[in-house]
Amino acid sequence: MTTMHPSQVASRAAGGAAAPNGNGMMPLVGLMVRPFPEPGPTIRTAMEQLQQATVEPPADEDELRELAQMPRPWDPATCTGLMRSELWAWLDLVAMWVNEQHLWNVTRPGIPECWPAHPHLVHDLAVLACSRYYTSFAVTPAALEDWHRYGLPGFLERLRDRLGDGCQPSKHQPRPRRERDESHASTPVRRGRKQRYRDDVDRAGELAAAATQPDDAKPDHDDLHERW
Repeated sequence: MTTMHPSQVASRAAGGAAAPNGNGMMPLVGLMVRPFPEPGPTIRTAMEQLQQATVEPPADEDELRELAQMPRPWDPATCTGLMRSELWAWLDLVAMWVNEQHLWNVTRPGIPECWPAHPHLVHDLAVLACSRYYTSFAVTPAALEDWHRYGLPGFLERLRDRLGDGCQPSKHQPRPRRERDESHASTPVRRGRKQRYRDDVDRAGELAAAATQPDDAKPDHDDLHERW
């Protein structure tokens, strides 16, 4: 799928290279703001159908089941095939658009070029992009104001908290907590957790059985506490 970055669109619309304005203060650069990148047709169709379902929810059980199984572009793991391909191309444009249209200095790290290597960014960026696209359905500026006031700042704050100073341009860093996550998922540790789950289920069953016994047959409260 071939996509064009918004800056390319703006450059063409402006008629090529920027020209100085002659007063030495502000160069002419074509469009003052660039439009939000539009998703591909598969994503647009899905999001419009989902939007319509919020206005007129289906009453038929089969239609409800079909709606529940529809992929959600804001949840990338639900997307496959063409929609997934369109999603990656779209999010790449959105990442560049956010960096260029909503960030100015380097106190905010911005979305790094290696964002596809960061699952937390993939999840977060998809939600940010879809919520921004849905503002195009609004008939008042309220939804866009909420995106500017809450959606985008919240995204950038989480980005800074999770990424810190890591992944400077052309300097992607391996995931710092990889060792911890691998330990968490290791077979011995997982077996230990599963055994704890089984012990808990068994103990809960014992307590439930004891609660249904006649009073004279119930174990002493202190004994129950000790066994717990």
